[in-house]
Amino acid sequence: MNGHISNGHVSEEHSRHSVSDQVERTQVRLPKKLIVCCDGTWMDRDNGYQKPSFLQKLRGKSGKLQNPSNVTRIARAMMSEDEAKHPQVIYYQSGIGTGIGIYDKLFGGGTGLGLSENVREAYAFLGTNYSPHDADNLSKPDSIFLLGFSRGAFTARTLGGFIAAVGILTKAAMPWFYDAFQDWEHAGEKDYQPNFFEAISAANPDWKLDPAYKDHLLRHGLTQDANIKCIGVWDTVGALGIPISPLLQRTLGMSAFIKEYRWYDTRLSNCVENAFHALALDERRFPFSPAVWEKDDACKTNLKQAWFPGAHSNCGGSYEDYGMANITLAWMMDQVSGNSHDFSRKTFDPLDWIRFDDDYLDTCFKHNQQYYSALAKKNPSESEAYQGWSMGKVYDSNTFPQSLTGAKLRTPGRYQKADYESGKYTGKPLENTCEYIHASVRARMDLAGRCVEPEEWYQKVLRWIWRVVTFQKDIKPYRPQRKKVLGGLVDLGGPLYGWRLIDGHESHSEPNMQIDMSPGGIKQVHWEYQSPGMTSASKMAEDIIAEKGYEQRLLDHDQDSAKANKILFSNNKWSWFKKPKKEYHWSKTF
Repeated sequence: MNGHISNGHVSEEHSRHSVSDQVERTQVRLPKKLIVCCDGTWMDRDNGYQKPSFLQKLRGKSGKLQNPSNVTRIARAMMSEDEAKHPQVIYYQSGIGTGIGIYDKLFGGGTGLGLSENVREAYAFLGTNYSPHDADNLSKPDSIFLLGFSRGAFTARTLGGFIAAVGILTKAAMPWFYDAFQDWEHAGEKDYQPNFFEAISAANPDWKLDPAYKDHLLRHGLTQDANIKCIGVWDTVGALGIPISPLLQRTLGMSAFIKEYRWYDTRLSNCVENAFHALALDERRFPFSPAVWEKDDACKTNLKQAWFPGAHSNCGGSYEDYGMANITLAWMMDQVSGNSHDFSRKTFDPLDWIRFDDDYLDTCFKHNQQYYSALAKKNPSESEAYQGWSMGKVYDSNTFPQSLTGAKLRTPGRYQKADYESGKYTGKPLENTCEYIHASVRARMDLAGRCVEPEEWYQKVLRWIWRVVTFQKDIKPYRPQRKKVLGGLVDLGGPLYGWRLIDGHESHSEPNMQIDMSPGGIKQVHWEYQSPGMTSASKMAEDIIAEKGYEQRLLDHDQDSAKANKILFSNNKWSWFKKPKKEYHWSKTF
């Protein structure tokens, strides 16, 4: 007989299945962590190469590899497994506009085309690899983490919204995944008929459809509920749609946003356990309005959104000077690793957090020190000015041709609700935004760090002329709370205008060297809004750095640097040990 032993023993195939079933019954499946990392526009860690511009070619400069974003760097910092041997499976996705050819570079990066495809590809990774509870509930489900920067942050948040709405489709339902995604895209549209039900009913004509979409999927075993352990993002843009390249707006007459992408639901739901958002204070490009999260009163998500000095790519990484990007990287590592979490109510579970290589941040610091060493050979004063915690160069991102769209200040704590149908603001402030001001803002102010620096040569020339005309001897210090000059014609003002820093000092026009944190002094450093207008909250606390976390590790490195400002640190308590000196430069400002 085929496949059987002649002496009457069971078949070889049956024997193999019996052993396999026995092993399956005695061994508990070890859950894994599925980590999706979505990079920003034009960012690609593996194939990213920046060709020299026409002017750079004239100056004899060659191309170079892209500076990695914080998404790339945090993915590289992750261990292959945690301390409990749970595998950490990483899916890295390059940003929009990184395909081959000029079409993808221009239209993908310039308009955001490809976002839908990126969301589907990331979801397909989760659908293929996700394992739920075992039938006997002996093993926990896999953990899901979503990380992103810029439009990659929007991708990660959109993916989170789709998981909240539909769950993780089972392998039996994945052939109809595109239909389910189409249904979600067009949810709420008049006269739209769901494709998924029609397509799957053709294959299963005996099913009776239920009007509750997700409930119907669950009832037929086509999807599974899944919680997202964490969404961690740097400077999300795209609240009212995907911002379009200013060049395309001018040459092709396109609108400022692709309205087709308004439907993506990036709001928080209870299936997201933790949400962390690093935001750039000094980004001024008009289309780059940040998509600040808000929570409904019933939402139980642990939300934290912190504002840092710097422009969009200072926050998310990719500039040559990583002084500020290292701080936002360390902050995010502290959040998603659990270092900043209060475990008084819940014990630490490795499945809830990401495990990192503790030494990776040391490498990031060393690389930036090498940049400062190279800079010192060209401009010693700049190299010295940028060294030290919170003192890294803050770039002016609003350069030509993007400056053609104009500039717009960011307004922490004052963003309004948007109507998802019309794309217009409602005039009502966002609620429950859980916004914080990072300590690096105060440190940069008190240590007289430099203000936003011009990047393009023409900006540097204009700034130099302005300083000569106005008899400014020293480079302006960082003052994010400054007022407008001449109604905004000369200076738009600072992003924290209207907010007052409450740290025990009456004035912040000059650097402050000491903060009284004694029992009779200030108990919690915070910012208070003292101007007309609506806010999400009248106070924003200063975010407290995790004790013995990655941020403190980075700060300790700066302490060891001979040229760095010496800072004594203990949570919210600070002492400045090195008084900043004023700089007097005329010819070396650019």
